[in-house]
Amino acid sequence: MSTQEKNSPTEQKNKRYVFAQRPDDDYTCIKLVEGDYKDIIFKYGNVGFKPVEDDEKMSVIFDYNVLKNPNDVDYDTQEFIDYIGDILIELVEEQLATGKMDFLKFEDVNE
Repeated sequence: MSTQEKNSPTEQKNKRYVFAQRPDDDYTCIKLVEGDYKDIIFKYGNVGFKPVEDDEKMSVIFDYNVLKNPNDVDYDTQEFIDYIGDILIELVEEQLATGKMDFLKFEDVNE
């Protein structure tokens, strides 16, 4: 799993991405529409959160799979992980704010 190391400010709500889905797929992908990673299409896999040592903050950990990289950009970097990690945080915040997602602790899942 990849771990995001650096966050950009959450006030940044410009859409650097659009959702993309092929008709026969049962999952939605993210297409990056600007910057160094423009036109990369990827999907998130497992997503989780872990405590940061000596801090009250949580770190996001996630898997991802790049499905298209038409510009042959190097995405195997911490910079790319941080970039898509910021997008993931935006998506989670939006889903929680609109009530489309609930946050459960691990213990809650096993009950």
